[in-house]
Amino acid sequence: MREESRRAGILLHGGAGRYSIDERRKRILEDAIREAVITGFNLLENGAVEAVAESVRVMEDSGVFNAGLGSALTLSGRVEMDAGIMDGRNLSIGAVANLRGIKNPILVAKKVMEETDHILLAGEGAYKFARMMGFEDSTNKLITEDKKRKHREIVDKWLKGEIYKKFSKLKRFFDQNADKIMGTVGAVALDYEGNLAAAVSTGGIHVKLEGRVGDSPLPGAGFYAHKYAAAVATGIGEYIARLLLSKYACDLVERGKTAGEAAIEAIKYITSMFGENTAGIIVIDYRGRIGADFNTKGMLRAYLGEGLTKPLIAIYRENIL
Repeated sequence: MREESRRAGILLHGGAGRYSIDERRKRILEDAIREAVITGFNLLENGAVEAVAESVRVMEDSGVFNAGLGSALTLSGRVEMDAGIMDGRNLSIGAVANLRGIKNPILVAKKVMEETDHILLAGEGAYKFARMMGFEDSTNKLITEDKKRKHREIVDKWLKGEIYKKFSKLKRFFDQNADKIMGTVGAVALDYEGNLAAAVSTGGIHVKLEGRVGDSPLPGAGFYAHKYAAAVATGIGEYIARLLLSKYACDLVERGKTAGEAAIEAIKYITSMFGENTAGIIVIDYRGRIGADFNTKGMLRAYLGEGLTKPLIAIYRENIL
């Protein structure tokens, strides 16, 4: 029997960042995350894990986020993706890092959780495992001419000092060896049985070095779920990982905070350590209460839960969600 005070639901984010976008781009992003959150909500009867995995899969397939088909290119023009998923019932985890050639890393991560005794597979091993599990190679869909053009533009702006100013060491490396939307996508959910789950997927930051792993596939950093809460972070992974931000938020709920309070406190924490424009986070707790906060201009998010007839969607702070 369902607890009267508990409300099943699913909360998504489509990345934190500057969001200097026009109305057309805004509609495209909102339509994509709307489809994803509806897909996830309709699968809550199959459990929180299925709901978060499929909602993230929809965002990967949309091509409009920095995940899956929309993944950014590395400094050398490749696509290397990270993803992770966690079941709060038993702390089961599956993750992949530096995965190339497979368009849905979240589904590969789910297979790692379900079919192996491991937590994280990386690089060539992750690719071989995906192929063993029946996933097709999608390299030609992941690296397109449009992406290559955008990549050249971003590298040019970066070398001029117009973007990624915090990545000064990387710029020096590129200068010496020369031969901004933080677009992680994520989902957290509470199902009708009271189980929590979290899932995340990303193509990583533009112009990253090959082999770079951010927070997204690291349990506790980019994602976490236990019996009290589920959380997913987005932003500069090198900062989020240092603080294990997602576990930090979940543990705040275990100590008595609501999801909303935990999200706010988590962002206050990372801001105090590393400054503004570094992160965002979404949280859902064991009662179905939700929280979302960020220290960037915006963070695309969507929520659909029991009692609602349509999703709530927001980008900026003045929007209530």
